[in-house]
Amino acid sequence: MAAAKKVGFRVIGSKTDGIGSMAVLFRRIVTKLTNIPLEKNVIEINDKNNEWFDSIKERLLIKREDEKNDEHIWLLASDSSLNGVLGLLNCLRLEPGGDSLRCIFDCDKRIKMPLDFNESPFYDILTNDLVVNVLKDGHNGSFRHYSLPRDYDKVQTSDYFLNIGQNRDLSSLQWFDSKNLVPKATYYDINNRKCKQIRCNIYSSGLNFRDVMLATGRIVSGPQSLFTDCLLGFEFAGRRTDDGKRVCGFDLSRCFATFVDSIEEFISPIPDHWSMDDAVTILSTYSTVWYGLIERAKLQKFESILIHSGAGGVGQASITVCQYYKCDIYVTVGTEDKKQFLMKEYNIPENRIFSSRDTQFKFRIKALTKGKGVDLVLNSLAGDKLEASYECVADCGRFVEIGKYDLQMNKQLGMFSFLRDISFIGVSVDRKLFLVPGFAKQFFDWMHENSNNGMIKPINRTVFKASEAEKAFRYMTTGKHMGKIVVKMREEENSEMALKGYNPSQKLTATTKTYFDPHKVYVITGGLGGFGLELLHWMIFLGARNFVLTSRFGVRNKYQKFILDRIKSLGKKFEMFKPNIVVSTQDTNTWEGTKAMFAEAEQLGAIGGVFHLALVLNDCLIENQTYDKFEETVDSKVKSFQNFDKLSRESALSLDYFVVFSSVSCGKGNAGQVNYGFANSICERICEQRRKDGLHGLAIQWGPIGDVGVLSTTEINASLSGIVKQRINSCLDVLDKFLQTPHSVVSCVVRAERSTMSGTKEARIVSQIWLALGIDPKTTPDHLTLGEIGMESMFAVELQQGLERDYDIKVSLNDIKSVTVKLMKDFEAGKVEELRAFSEEIKNCRSKLSKIKFIIPTDVTTRLNSVKTGVPVYFLPPLEGIFASLEGLADKIDRPAIGLNWTRDMEKLGSLKEIAKYYTDLLKQLHPKGGYDIVGHFYGALIAMKMLKKAPIGKAVIIDMLSEIKMDEEMLSDDYLLELIAKFISKDLPKPLKDKISRDMNGKHDVSGKLAKLSDEVKDFVGKSLVSKDLEEILMNSFTRAKLFTSYRLNMKNKFKQIKLNVGRKYLEMKGKVLIIKPFDYVEDEVTDMNAISDRIRDSYFLPEKGLEGKLNFEKIEANGDDMSNQTFDRIADSINHDYNKTIEIDVQYYYKPDVVDSRIGFGADIEYGEAPWAVFLEFHNFVGFTKGSCSGVLVTRLWVLTAAHCFLGRKHYRLLVKGGRDPDKPIEKRYKDVVIIHLLIFRLFLLNILNRNQSEHSGKGAAVVLSEIEYL
Repeated sequence: MAAAKKVGFRVIGSKTDGIGSMAVLFRRIVTKLTNIPLEKNVIEINDKNNEWFDSIKERLLIKREDEKNDEHIWLLASDSSLNGVLGLLNCLRLEPGGDSLRCIFDCDKRIKMPLDFNESPFYDILTNDLVVNVLKDGHNGSFRHYSLPRDYDKVQTSDYFLNIGQNRDLSSLQWFDSKNLVPKATYYDINNRKCKQIRCNIYSSGLNFRDVMLATGRIVSGPQSLFTDCLLGFEFAGRRTDDGKRVCGFDLSRCFATFVDSIEEFISPIPDHWSMDDAVTILSTYSTVWYGLIERAKLQKFESILIHSGAGGVGQASITVCQYYKCDIYVTVGTEDKKQFLMKEYNIPENRIFSSRDTQFKFRIKALTKGKGVDLVLNSLAGDKLEASYECVADCGRFVEIGKYDLQMNKQLGMFSFLRDISFIGVSVDRKLFLVPGFAKQFFDWMHENSNNGMIKPINRTVFKASEAEKAFRYMTTGKHMGKIVVKMREEENSEMALKGYNPSQKLTATTKTYFDPHKVYVITGGLGGFGLELLHWMIFLGARNFVLTSRFGVRNKYQKFILDRIKSLGKKFEMFKPNIVVSTQDTNTWEGTKAMFAEAEQLGAIGGVFHLALVLNDCLIENQTYDKFEETVDSKVKSFQNFDKLSRESALSLDYFVVFSSVSCGKGNAGQVNYGFANSICERICEQRRKDGLHGLAIQWGPIGDVGVLSTTEINASLSGIVKQRINSCLDVLDKFLQTPHSVVSCVVRAERSTMSGTKEARIVSQIWLALGIDPKTTPDHLTLGEIGMESMFAVELQQGLERDYDIKVSLNDIKSVTVKLMKDFEAGKVEELRAFSEEIKNCRSKLSKIKFIIPTDVTTRLNSVKTGVPVYFLPPLEGIFASLEGLADKIDRPAIGLNWTRDMEKLGSLKEIAKYYTDLLKQLHPKGGYDIVGHFYGALIAMKMLKKAPIGKAVIIDMLSEIKMDEEMLSDDYLLELIAKFISKDLPKPLKDKISRDMNGKHDVSGKLAKLSDEVKDFVGKSLVSKDLEEILMNSFTRAKLFTSYRLNMKNKFKQIKLNVGRKYLEMKGKVLIIKPFDYVEDEVTDMNAISDRIRDSYFLPEKGLEGKLNFEKIEANGDDMSNQTFDRIADSINHDYNKTIEIDVQYYYKPDVVDSRIGFGADIEYGEAPWAVFLEFHNFVGFTKGSCSGVLVTRLWVLTAAHCFLGRKHYRLLVKGGRDPDKPIEKRYKDVVIIHLLIFRLFLLNILNRNQSEHSGKGAAVVLSEIEYL
C-alpha cells in the first residue's frame, strides 16, 4: 500500500474472500486539479423537483450532442438524508450522456454552497473521480450491493419447530423459528366448531412412519396442506402453560416443536406412573390399535391375528393388546435382532415369527392354520407383501390396513376374495381425530381406563435430542429401530406441576419464519394489483385476518372481484380462515386521506403493518420525460410512504412490518425509469432512518416478476444484467425470510443461467445473449432486432459496456436494441467490423437528422447558401416541403440559392396548376423582370415543368428522379405512398432500422396511425436533439402532396396522346431553356437502350417529340444509386454552375450533300493543347446526351466551322456539340479571350478533353457548319 502511494496511487476499495485473499482497487491520482466543475455543471437535488428537473435534461442533452465535451455533471444532495439521488443517478447513468454524471450525497447536511473543490473532502472526491460519493457520519464512502451470507436467515432461538424445505428430502429438514406464531383468541376447527386452544410446552414428540413418508416425498401432503404450512409431528407430551400440568395429546401438525397451541379436547393428563416419554409412546401407537382393531375390526378374545412389523411401535402395542385378549398371535419382523427381541420381551414362539422381507409368511401361516388363515391381519406392508397378507385372511375375516403408501398409490386388489365375506378396513386415525368430534375423548377415556390393567404398557423407545432430529428420521428409514422413536425437546422436571421454572429447551440455530398476528390489521397499498392479491392470499395462509387494501379506483375488473370472492368463500366454508377485508379508495398521497385510511383500519383492530406496493409507471428516457409524468410516478411512491411514516410515528404505532416494494431499477439502474428509481430511493432512505430510530423499515428491490404484476405480460428478455423473471411463489418464499432480517434495504433477483462455453470471446458473448433472450438463433429470423425479441435495458447495458470496453465500439443503449440477429451472428463469427460499421452508420445518421429542423416555415423563402453576389437561382420545394435534402447541393452553387417554401397556407391548394400559379406569382414579386432560373427535384420537377409553359423563366434545371418510377394505378395506393414517404424520411437510417420501422408501421391500420408511428420512431432514434415540432404534420402533408402529384401524373398519362399536339404548341411558345440532369449509377444501371431511356424521360414529364428544339438539353452524371451523396451533389453543382454561368447555347444548322461524300482525308499530324486555338472538337449526341460519334474542325469565323463532310453522314437527327478553346488546363475564364469558347459539359470525363485526338481530318468536299447567334447566360 505504501509503495503504491509513493508512485501516486490511492486505494479506492478492497474486498476479501474471508480466507486470506484480498483484492485492492487503486486509482492513479493527479495532484493538480484541472477539471474543477463549472457552476452550471453542479446541480442541487432537493425535494423541490421542479427546480432541478429541467437542468438535468438540458445538461445531458448538451453532453449527448457534443461528444467531445468531457465535463462532468455533478449532482449534489445535501438537503436531507432522505434524498433519492442514488436511484436517480443509477438510472441516469444508463441513459445517453449519463456516463458524465457524478454524485455527492451529504447525509450529514454539512455542505455549504458554493462548493470549493480545493478543500477537503471535495478535493479528494474530485481526484478519486468516483461516481457515487456518500458523506455520512464524517466518512466518505459509497453504497454497494453485498451478497447476503449463507446463514442470513438463521437465528439462535429457544422457540422452534421442525419442517421440511423445498427439496422434499431428509437433508432439507430444518428447525424454523416460531416466535412469531400467535394463537387466535377465538379458534375454529375444520368442522367450524368453536374451540379453546391451550398452549403447551413440548417435552417429547413421537416420530411416526407417516412423518418419514412426508419428509421424503413418498406420500403427498393432501388437503391438510390447505390448513397449515407444516405437516410433521402428530403427538406430543409436555406441560400446559396455564396451569403447569403434565399433558399428552395430538395436533394436526407442528408437534416437533418447543410449544404447540392445541385444541383442549385433544390433550389429556398423563397418568402419574408414566413419564412424558412413556406417554408419547402410547398416543399414536395405541390409538391406532384401539381404533383399528377394537373399534373397527371388533377384536374378540381368542381370535387369531397376523401383526406385521411386530417390533415397531404399533406392532408392540398390538401384541400387548392382543395378548390381553388372549389371541393367537403371528408376527413378521425385518431382522433377526427384532425376532429375538419379541421372543424375549413378549414370549412370542419362534415358529410364529416370520420375515417381512419376502412373502414366505403366507405359506407358513396357511400351514400352521391348516389352510384356514387368520381372523385378522394388521397390515403395514406394501406391494406383493400386501397381496400375500390379503391371502392370509380367513373366511369372514378382517384386513386392517394402517399403511399409507399403497392407499395413496391407489393399489388395486382383486374383488374375488370379498366373496369370502372379508372386510377391508382402512385406518387413518389422524383423519378421524380431526373430523369426528369426541373421537379423542373416547380414546383418552379408554387409555386412562386401561393404563393400569396390563392392556396398555409404555413401549420401549430410542430417544434423540432436538439437535439430532434428522438423525432420528434417518434411523427410522433404516428399519433397525424397535419400538418408538422419540425426539426430546427438553428434560422433564421432577415435580408434578411446574407453573414457573420450566426446563428450557435447547438453543438451536433455526431458519427465520414469518407469521402474522390474526388480531392485527395489515394495510396493503396497491392491494388490488397482481402482486397485492397474491400477497393477500399468502398473508392469510400465515395467520393474518384483517386487511385494508388501498386502490385509487376500487375493485374495477373481474379478476379482482374473483380473487376477493374466492377468499371470502373460503372464509364461509372454514371459519378459521374468515377474513375482514376493506377496500379503501382514500387518497393516501394527501395527509387527510392517510388519516382517513388509518381510521378505517383501526376500526378492525390495531394496525400491525404497512406494505406499500402502489406505483404508477411512466417509463421513458429523461430527455423525453415531461415534468408532470415524472412527478406523477414519484408522488405515487413517495407521498403515501412519507405520510405512513409520519402518521405512525405521531400515533406511536408499534408496527411489526413497515415495508415498501422497491425495484432493482433503483439499486442497479434501468434506462427509462429515472422517476421510478428516484422515488424508490427516497423510500429506501426512509426505511434506513426508521431502522436507525429502532422502528421496522424494509425496502425490497425486486427484479422483474413473472406470473403477476406490471411485467407479467411483457416478454423478457435478456435481462437486467442477465436477470430473468422471478416466479411469484419464489418471491413470497424470499419475502418470508426478508421480513425477519435486520437490514433496511435488500434486493432479490434471479440470474439467468450462465453456462461454461468454449470458443472465441465473441462466440461466448453472443451465446450469453441467446441464453438470456431464450431464443434459438437457428430458427429466429435474421431481421429481428434484439429489442423486438425482448432484450431488457440492464442486459443491453452489459452488452453496451462490453463492446466499448473490449472492442472500442461505442453505441447507445437504444441502439443496442436495434442490433439485428444477423449482426449478432456475424459478430459471433468474428466479423467485429460489421458491428463497428453499424455503430458508425447510426452515429452519422443521427448527426444528420439532428441538423434537420422539421418545422413548417412561415416565411415564403429560405436562404439555402451563404453566397450573396450573383443572380439568384430559385429551388422549388421537394416532396417533404423542407430543403434539408437539397441543402448540400445548394451550398455548392456559386450564386445565391433561394428556397421557395411550402407554407401552411399552401395546403389548401388542390392541384398542380394552382401550385404552379402560386410560385409563378411569387417569383413575379421576387424577380419582377423575369428571366429567372429555377431548380426542381423529384415532384418539384413537375412544378417546374408546369411553370415553364407560362412563367418568364430563363432556365430550368430538372434533377430527374421521376423517370425511374413506373406510372400505374398502384402508385395511388396508400401503402405505396407511405413507403415513398418513409423512404424519404429514413433514407439515411441503417437498413435494420428501416426494416424495423416498416414492420412497426405495418402494425398500424390507418394512414395517420402509420405516419404517427413513423414520426415516433424517428424521434426515438434521434432523441431530444431532433427539432421535431412539426414532424408528424410534415409527414401527413407530404402524403397529401404525393397523392396530388401522383394523381396528376396518372391523369396526364391517360390523356397525353390526345393533347400531345397542344402541349407541343405550348412548348413552342416557351422562352426558357431546360436542362435535365439524369443521375446514373454506372455500376448498377445498364445504359444500353438509349432510345428507351429517352422515351422514358419524355413520358415522365409529358414532353412532346417536337416543339423543344434548341430549348432542351440533357446531361448525365455519375451517382451512387439512390444516395444523393456529396460526390453526387458535386457533379450536379458543376453541371448547374457551368450551364448557368459559362455555357454557350448553340443552335447548329448544317448542310451536306451525301452524293459527294466519297473519299476521306487522313493521316494528319497530332497537336498539343492550345497549339491550334482555332481547332474545335465536334460531338454528336442522341436525345439524352450520349455521344454517338465525333469529328474535328476549324473555326473559320465566330459563327462558322469547317469540317469533313463525312462527319454528318446519316446524322441528321443528332444534336451537335462544338467544343473549343486554348489552354484547357486553365480555368475557362483565363483562356485566350480572342477565341470563342464553346463548351457544354456532359461527362466530367470530357471537361478537359477537348483536343485530345487527331485534329486534321478533312473530307474531299468541305462542308460548312453555321453556328447561330451565340447566347451568353
